[in-house]
Amino acid sequence: MGSETSGYWPTLLREFRKRHGVSQAAFAERLGVDQTSVSRWERGTDSPRLSVRARIRDLIRTQSAPRQDAAVLARVRYAAWPTTLVSRGAVFLEINASAIAEAGLGQRELRGSSIYGAFGDETDAVTENWERTGIFSGEIAATISLNVIADATGQRTFIRTLDTPFFNRDGDIWCLCEIMRISENEFSRLRSEFGGSMFAIPFS
Repeated sequence: MGSETSGYWPTLLREFRKRHGVSQAAFAERLGVDQTSVSRWERGTDSPRLSVRARIRDLIRTQSAPRQDAAVLARVRYAAWPTTLVSRGAVFLEINASAIAEAGLGQRELRGSSIYGAFGDETDAVTENWERTGIFSGEIAATISLNVIADATGQRTFIRTLDTPFFNRDGDIWCLCEIMRISENEFSRLRSEFGGSMFAIPFS
């Protein structure tokens, strides 16, 4: 008997049912199998076939999604490093104090506002290109973006971000953006290396 059969599935299924107060019979009905199958999986005497494993993981992901959404919001809010969470349309869902300080954004309340129109033409152009990469359509695994933020006095701050998509419970994509301030020389070097303001890593 493989290690997955002897430990992984029994623990996963028992913990899921306990957390959600679901009986073996009700769980079996959701999966389209009989209750004795679930019993065997939880005892470790058998394991789900591949097609059923996919259904189990989809069910667990669906049931766990609200907590995962709350967890990613908390991760951004309380992260020790500068981080934002952005939705389609480049709207800030969350931004932590470290990100505000790192990017020199002052005391502005940014949650619910769009990046567009807030930080100057250069930022708008980079953001538009970033959205066109496919980060919000599930085609891109990550991007590294180079940005220039201009304040009211015209002073420029050079920023590098690592952007990774997060699939939320509604099937939409949020983007987790980890921010670092860089020098103008580093900004120029990376732009030359990337051949532009962005480096995209596709899933395929």
